[in-house]
Amino acid sequence: MSESSAPKIKKWPFIAGVVALLPAWWIYYDSDPKTSVSGLEAFWCFIFVAAGVWVMVLPFLREFQAQADLTEAKELAASVEKISSVDAVAKQIENATEQWLHVEDRANEINAASREIAGKINAEAREFTEFLQKANDTEKNHLRLEVDKLNRAQVDWVKVVTGMLDHVFALNQAGRQSGQEKLVRQLDNFQVACRDVARRVGVVTHEPKPEDGFDTGKHQLRDPEAEPEVGAKIIGIAAQGLSHQGQVLRKAVVVIEGEEPGQSPSDASQPKAKAKAKKKA
Repeated sequence: MSESSAPKIKKWPFIAGVVALLPAWWIYYDSDPKTSVSGLEAFWCFIFVAAGVWVMVLPFLREFQAQADLTEAKELAASVEKISSVDAVAKQIENATEQWLHVEDRANEINAASREIAGKINAEAREFTEFLQKANDTEKNHLRLEVDKLNRAQVDWVKVVTGMLDHVFALNQAGRQSGQEKLVRQLDNFQVACRDVARRVGVVTHEPKPEDGFDTGKHQLRDPEAEPEVGAKIIGIAAQGLSHQGQVLRKAVVVIEGEEPGQSPSDASQPKAKAKAKKKA
């Protein structure tokens, strides 16, 4: 866009007007010096000179006025342009404010949705934890019942095995008392076979060797209230000792020197139960 400029005024008409007014100067200089200038002549001379000066200065004043008006118009246009730019900035600010309010609303909605989702997740986590806890408790109770059943079953079959071993031991002792060697060998083999089967499930029998001394850690008497001497000689076995997986179920019931025989091996296999029965009686 080309920059506008003030229009130029043609000055030759004004110069022509000044030239037309020069006769006033001629009248003034042509007058007789000895004759005084009348007031009317002086007045018209002043009028013509003033008019000539005004005509000469007028184009320059017009150009100055036009230049001033153009400058004022330019400044006004610049001001209007700045105002327009300010309006544009204000609109941008307004749009940005609206967008920010929209973003803030969306952020609030997202925040509320996030809190709602977090609450649901926490509630589901609590429910899942409670479910796991209940399932864990149920599983523990079930396992506890199963373990109790297994323990009871183990106790039962250990009782069965130990009872079977006691009966086999009593049968073997009875065979020994019969004096029949062939029967004794058969019963010994049968007892060894039964003990091997019991050993596979952890039940082990213990018999003191002949001529061993009495040991309270391994042996016991048929009478629980008897107090034998330390190192008393063992002369017989009333019941074999039993242990299950390293735990002693019953010490070997032995007969020592000086003890009166009277009880059968089957009666001596449960000395603790008889002792408790005597105490209760």
